[in-house]
Amino acid sequence: MRDKKLPLHTKYRPQNFDEFIGNSSVIESLRTILMRQSGEIRAFLFTGPSGTGKTTLARIISKELHCGERDLYEYNVASIRGIDTIREIASNCRYAPLNGKIKIYLLDECHKITTDAQHALLKLLEDPPKHVRFILCTTDPEKLIKTIKTRCTTFVLTSLRRSELVKILKWVCTEEKVDVGLPVLQKIAECADGSPRQALVFLDQVIDIEDEEIALQTIVNLSVGENNIIDLCQELLKKKP
Repeated sequence: MRDKKLPLHTKYRPQNFDEFIGNSSVIESLRTILMRQSGEIRAFLFTGPSGTGKTTLARIISKELHCGERDLYEYNVASIRGIDTIREIASNCRYAPLNGKIKIYLLDECHKITTDAQHALLKLLEDPPKHVRFILCTTDPEKLIKTIKTRCTTFVLTSLRRSELVKILKWVCTEEKVDVGLPVLQKIAECADGSPRQALVFLDQVIDIEDEEIALQTIVNLSVGENNIIDLCQELLKKKP
């Protein structure tokens, strides 16, 4: 049962491959790979724009591989970055899983790992324990050292088409038992820039607005606000010494 108090993009995060809309070739490839009896993948690398489902797929894979909740270790690399964390993982991964047969280490925004930490991670990827899998997610794979990328099987996610975003939005509205007009859903899909997460964030903010014109204008305003924040961040990064 889905928690009514959660924001829509969390509440309706896909829980399995069947619920995942878009990037069908990637999904089909993953299904095939996970059914293999031999040649198991030890390190996955998901790349693609923000909000397209990289971390979601990592969590789905952990379920498909029957990794227990206590054996899935998630790291937001944007906040840890350093070599000490990689050393901690190296020390921890030697131990057997607590609940099942495998342990999974999910490194989100892995391109932000320092160069020294990347080299330490490379050693883990080259010869991981048999019970360990690594899943790396990044919006900027070019910042990873080449040898890390060659040690992983890479899956490239792309932005969703507007029709796919509208399909997701319609499904969520049905689940929420609300009637949001098609023009509003289409405007959300237009402004979400191919991101299902962003589309659901927008929907969450207009789902209770009954006046269609007000809802449409709200979406436009939200989109402009998002773009201004992104532009500001980019300018600040340019000026960083």
